[in-house]
Amino acid sequence: MTIGLLVVVTCSTGILFKENVTNPYPWPVSAPEDQGLNPDVLQDAFKIIEKMDYVTSFLMVRNGYLVVELYHNNSANTMNPVYSVTKSVTSALMGIALEEGYIDSVDQKLEDYFQDELESCTDPRKRDITIRHLLTMQAGFGEILTMPVYRKDWNNLLKIIIDSPLQYDPGEDFCYSSHSAHLLSGIITRVTGMSTLASAQKHLFRPLGIQKVKWLTDGNGIHYGGSCLHLAPRDMARFGYLYLKNGRINDKQILSSDWIETSVRNYRNFTEPWKEMEDVGYGYLWWTGRFGQYPVYFASGYGGQFILNAPDLDMVIVTTANADTETEWEQMESLLSVVANHILPTVLE
Repeated sequence: MTIGLLVVVTCSTGILFKENVTNPYPWPVSAPEDQGLNPDVLQDAFKIIEKMDYVTSFLMVRNGYLVVELYHNNSANTMNPVYSVTKSVTSALMGIALEEGYIDSVDQKLEDYFQDELESCTDPRKRDITIRHLLTMQAGFGEILTMPVYRKDWNNLLKIIIDSPLQYDPGEDFCYSSHSAHLLSGIITRVTGMSTLASAQKHLFRPLGIQKVKWLTDGNGIHYGGSCLHLAPRDMARFGYLYLKNGRINDKQILSSDWIETSVRNYRNFTEPWKEMEDVGYGYLWWTGRFGQYPVYFASGYGGQFILNAPDLDMVIVTTANADTETEWEQMESLLSVVANHILPTVLE
């Protein structure tokens, strides 16, 4: 496996695996050692990542500087399917909808937005489902459809999801569900009068300088709230950096700092660690946890797509990976192990 070309230059451009690309919103770049990272330990980490042939990109931002880029069969301009990382973008858009006054509270109920779909519903519990339940995966919906969810011929997917049986009472327990996130996309579409993508372009992507985006829709034109977003690696880093900087970039408040603080708070403790990650939990469509002394929160996508923030280290780590394999879960765990055992130790205390 060969990942790009190793270029060791001055501190003004850093140590980067990169291609020559034109980017109208370039990251400032720096040598890792100038941002408090041990370059020797980092090189050892690179050697491990090189052996992970499913990794297509690995980026690292420290103190606002892009200090590492690695690409394999990928480039800075390639839009990658980020799978469930999409959920965290949907979460941000719900925060913007709240800030813009499109919704009054995350405690508003499903029936405020889906009266027609609920008209024939025989389960009264569904009328008690709130936006907060959907954001924290505690609505009770599971991944229960017998056919692939993301098909163009699902012409009434919102109704299909609402009609599906609940696995738990709303608020009773955690049940990971892309369907819950898709209902949030439906809410965004209905309250704003524009598509979820159009809302994202206006309030999130353009202010961040994200120009190239692909986001698939169901048969009714509702963008999938739980998956099917495509982003370039640097743009994934921009989204992560927005959260790291409490929603404020270039003196502009793009996302409410209160929403970010609320979103990355843990609402569901899991008893088992995830590889080296302890205190694993879930916020508003963001995962939370801790590597040793460092708390982290992260957007996680199938097969190894990550936007991982370590706020105490002023660090954003982005990975993309080939998910068309039979080892997608192992890939995710291996990448988390690399972060814990080989990336965080590069920080010079």
